[in-house]
Amino acid sequence: MPQPVIIILIVIGALLILGLLFSVFFTFLVAYKVYSKTLMRDKNSHWGREHCSEPGNPALETMWKRGLEWSKKDKSFIKELSIKSDDGLKLVGEWFDYGYDKTVIILPGRRETLVYSYYYAQPYKDLGINVLVIDQRAHGLSEGTYSTCGIKEADDVKLWLKHMHDVHHQKELFIHGICVGTCVTSIVLASFKEPYLKGAVLDSAFITYKEIYKNHYVESGHALFPVYYQIWMWFKHFTKCSIEDAKTIKYVPEFDNLPVLFIWGTKDIYCLPEKSKEVYAACSSNKKEIQWFEGALHSRVRLSDEERYDAVISDFFARNA
Repeated sequence: MPQPVIIILIVIGALLILGLLFSVFFTFLVAYKVYSKTLMRDKNSHWGREHCSEPGNPALETMWKRGLEWSKKDKSFIKELSIKSDDGLKLVGEWFDYGYDKTVIILPGRRETLVYSYYYAQPYKDLGINVLVIDQRAHGLSEGTYSTCGIKEADDVKLWLKHMHDVHHQKELFIHGICVGTCVTSIVLASFKEPYLKGAVLDSAFITYKEIYKNHYVESGHALFPVYYQIWMWFKHFTKCSIEDAKTIKYVPEFDNLPVLFIWGTKDIYCLPEKSKEVYAACSSNKKEIQWFEGALHSRVRLSDEERYDAVISDFFARNA
């Protein structure tokens, strides 16, 4: 082959390799931008207590405002609490102490602070159960930068459970998780076997975090390849966690026989009903129950029918007292 041809081929090959490297570098930058916007707290994020996490979203704004109105009526019962995480973060919460020896911990979804959890508290007060709402790591007044999609948050909740039992003498403790809060709850139920943990409610539980994130991502009009896959490399780099551990279906077979109530909406486009049924089927508890809310959206189930939602909670606890 003539030398000029060889030189031309080498140049073309070099340009192709440089183009490929630039493309990979560029998409990794895009993945970092998406990752930092969705799973990292910074000065521009809406992970604080000051406002709704999605300003302008009518459903979230309504839930936010109703929760705030509820908390203002019961502000005299609030006790400010804080603990340290295993990795040294200050975690804060508010305990609505009504004088009972039972407490439920309410765990909101990603980007939501304890203010969001107020909205779910009333049925527990009516049942004679104190309410602990917490800012999960990297949210609200709790320290931290990264969401770990339920993995390290589960370790934090175990510390909260122990704190409430050992320090505040709560004899029975429950968890009510919404969205990513259900992954936290699932990990805890599978690994925290203290007898004072008595049961849980899982509202809008997903099969895996990657699945629900993917559904959000596609709904936003983005192609999955390659950015979606690169996001989890950034996740691993910053959190030192594997997203493969954020799988609700991985933990439900380890629930033993704790009472567990699953709640889903039939119009949930993120936790698809067919996937939700797989989660329920995999749950090992012989005290599991399921309730579907017709037409309800993801993490908006109570908003679709507050009266029925609260009645479902009340009836579940009455059967499993």
